[in-house]
Amino acid sequence: MKSILAQARRIVSPRRDVTPKISIIIMSYNMAREVPRTVMSFMPPYQVGVSPEDVEIIVMDNGSPRPIVETVHQSWPDSVRYKFVENAHPSPARALNEGVAMSTAPLVCPVIDGARMASPGLLKWGLEAASRDRRAFASTAGFHLGETLQQIAVEDGYCQEVEDELLASINWPENGYRLFEICALAGSSRYGWFGYLNESNAPILPRVLYEELGGYDEAFDIPGGGLVNLDFLNRLLRLPDTTYYSVLGEGTFHQFHHGVTTSRRVIKPEADGVTTWEKYTAQYRKIRGEDLRPPNRKPILIGQLPAEANNLAALGLDNLIEGR
Repeated sequence: MKSILAQARRIVSPRRDVTPKISIIIMSYNMAREVPRTVMSFMPPYQVGVSPEDVEIIVMDNGSPRPIVETVHQSWPDSVRYKFVENAHPSPARALNEGVAMSTAPLVCPVIDGARMASPGLLKWGLEAASRDRRAFASTAGFHLGETLQQIAVEDGYCQEVEDELLASINWPENGYRLFEICALAGSSRYGWFGYLNESNAPILPRVLYEELGGYDEAFDIPGGGLVNLDFLNRLLRLPDTTYYSVLGEGTFHQFHHGVTTSRRVIKPEADGVTTWEKYTAQYRKIRGEDLRPPNRKPILIGQLPAEANNLAALGLDNLIEGR
């Protein structure tokens, strides 16, 4: 891990007169362990096929009681900015919109969950997709580190220490594609790259489309944002005259961090007898005036499938064929 970060510090010295091609906005809340890995995974040299001056990263620490240690974010290259959000809103939507407003590139990649690391070709192929159409945007599948969904795995003892051992077992970050060997399909990506995606945790889109949407809807004010990320993709898919790509063979990988929806089952009743999912869907219905419906717009595939992802690709196809 240190070797790649050291390379990034030596390589990244972007010229002040050069506008980056893409701005990555990473949300953080009590993710001092996870976000440094995420930041590394979105910058060259870990990201292949892009130059240091192509990428700008902004980390928005949304009022964390346990923020990222100062010595850590001060060690990041000049292309990475860190902002601690005072008087933070419970939902990440407001800080995410603020981070996009702070950014400078014509393309933006909002990462609403800063615990999600990227695979090495995500930006390269996202930029390629954007180059084909001025109103093109890209998404990709999501995965959970570990053998199964973390909401389930935690009941069998999955924790940060187990995850650290998993990452060490593949010698991460030397070959980022080996993450596919130690992960499971996320619930929102159960078909992998070959069906509908319910959300994207690193969408890549033109700034003009983000502004056309009005960004993430700040009416979703439940801690963690509720269904704000699903709502964002739903609204993005409905924009007219757009081209929708999914980046084959790339993904985001969720690190365990005691998150609102990934550390417990959202369909289990809480103390008040209501499930987290019921609270989320009730708020969605109140804001949108209708029930949440899964997207029915299939993307155009772009990219290539690394050998490390073959098994997951096959599993996604099986789920699609069998309707699981």
